[in-house]
Amino acid sequence: MSQQFSSDVFTLPGSGKQIFYLSAGPSDGPLIFFLHGWPGIALTWQHQLQAFARLGFRVIAPDMPGYGKTWTSSDANDYALQKIVPQCLELLNHLGRKEALWFGHDWGCGPLWAIASHHPEACTAVIAMSVPYLTLELGVDTLISTVDRKRYPEDEYPYGQWDYQKWYEQDAEARASDRQFESNVSAYVKLFFSKGSEATGLGLARTTDVTKHKGWFGGPNVSPPELPLSGTVLDEPLLAELVSALTKTGFHGATSWYLNHPANEKYTREQSVNGGHLKMPVLFIHTEYDAVCQTVHNPALMKPMRAHTENLSEFVIKAGHWGLLECPEETNAGIVEWILKEVKGAWPGPEPKHAYAKAQKL
Repeated sequence: MSQQFSSDVFTLPGSGKQIFYLSAGPSDGPLIFFLHGWPGIALTWQHQLQAFARLGFRVIAPDMPGYGKTWTSSDANDYALQKIVPQCLELLNHLGRKEALWFGHDWGCGPLWAIASHHPEACTAVIAMSVPYLTLELGVDTLISTVDRKRYPEDEYPYGQWDYQKWYEQDAEARASDRQFESNVSAYVKLFFSKGSEATGLGLARTTDVTKHKGWFGGPNVSPPELPLSGTVLDEPLLAELVSALTKTGFHGATSWYLNHPANEKYTREQSVNGGHLKMPVLFIHTEYDAVCQTVHNPALMKPMRAHTENLSEFVIKAGHWGLLECPEETNAGIVEWILKEVKGAWPGPEPKHAYAKAQKL
């Protein structure tokens, strides 16, 4: 895929911290923000950036704090949502805009849902993939309360598929997981970005025994499985960019996003407006073959969002966790169809039928 992205750096007033971001599309086009999760970088949105820029949107994708060329910190508290959200809004203001359409995936859904629930005036509409509203931003104990106990009996899997997040808390001082990942960045990146399948979507998540082994994939003393590139959602250039970025920053910042659960819950419960009900158009994209964020076969994960959104649309893609990379055409076309139906005022043109046909071919 040819890439026609510009890159820039925004310096946050006061702190001097810098946020790196990619941009594309006409400067006056409707704005879409793309917020990546763990352990990504802005370029993981490459298919969406190119497609929506071509359709006439202005697209912005930052390296989130702790990743790539954006600021990092040794203080885990700096990655709490109450500190990240204002920085996202300052970048929005820096771009000369008051609102945007926001798209989050994985941990990018943390600030996404906080912006939607705390600052609805900044949201034309919101899109989330994999992580529903009122789950991750309320902390790991809330996530554990949604575990499918038929699949994960409590006596055997007390934390269910969210076990790895409990391990990060237990490992907060020693940071053994960071060292494990940094021992072979390329191998672990390929494992984290593996493709999904029906078997993975219906099977047990590989994240259920991390506390038992004190690390992923059998623990830090076990060599990581070697996954061929063909088993991932990556191509060679994106793999190289991810490995370079994570070699540079390490995993300290990435892991630190998991160490603010009580603060994030307090922030969410105390700062949300309208009783936490979202009134703007919301689109949720299910990744059916996602063993951890299993929203298709476990309705408990979806119940809070469905009860707290007034204009919710949903569609399912048969992909693993990284659906934006595994099924980009289906993802993009579904978003286009939703915008034309629910957020038509944000459409940049051309005529809707022509635009939708064009998007199907991206």
